[in-house]
Amino acid sequence: MRHIGRKLYHLVGGIGLLSLYYILGREHALTSYAVLFLIALGLDLTRLKIPAVNQFIFTRFGSFIRTNEEHKLTGTAPYILGIGLSLYAYSPEVATAAVCFLAFGDVAATTLGERYGKTKIGDKSLEGSAAFIIAALVSGLFLQIMGVYLPSGVMVLGAFIAAGVEIIPLPVNDNLMIPIVAGGIMELTMRFFR
Repeated sequence: MRHIGRKLYHLVGGIGLLSLYYILGREHALTSYAVLFLIALGLDLTRLKIPAVNQFIFTRFGSFIRTNEEHKLTGTAPYILGIGLSLYAYSPEVATAAVCFLAFGDVAATTLGERYGKTKIGDKSLEGSAAFIIAALVSGLFLQIMGVYLPSGVMVLGAFIAAGVEIIPLPVNDNLMIPIVAGGIMELTMRFFR
């Protein structure tokens, strides 16, 4: 499996950041996300400005960084920002689902898309998108079992929207956009049907 370190980092990072919200409470978690975002962004900018630092990071942590990120920002800062903004702007249930869609769906899409992706949609695959939706729906089911409840229709809509955002070639990192867009549509749907 290619980039196993990055996939585990993505998955564990999403669960870990989400856990902070429930362990620390809203205010402390949001402050933590802001600090972590600034640290991640600062490290990335330092890495890009100082070639020796960039080389050191790629030598030591290459399994966590895509090759095409050597001379641009990684997805870490947008990942933290997307999670933080979702938990700031949306209800805890909606934001939790959106973050799980990002953490589980994106990893499933990449893993299965790389291995079994035959039907290409740009640089992504239909098989990867199907894996994203299935992983997002399964994570939503587990959330409901754990007491984080959203209506099933909202959960399904959110999973499809998140997969759609992941497959569209956006100029903004999908780690930022997936939870914000999917969460926003789920939040609006919840408010509309209240």
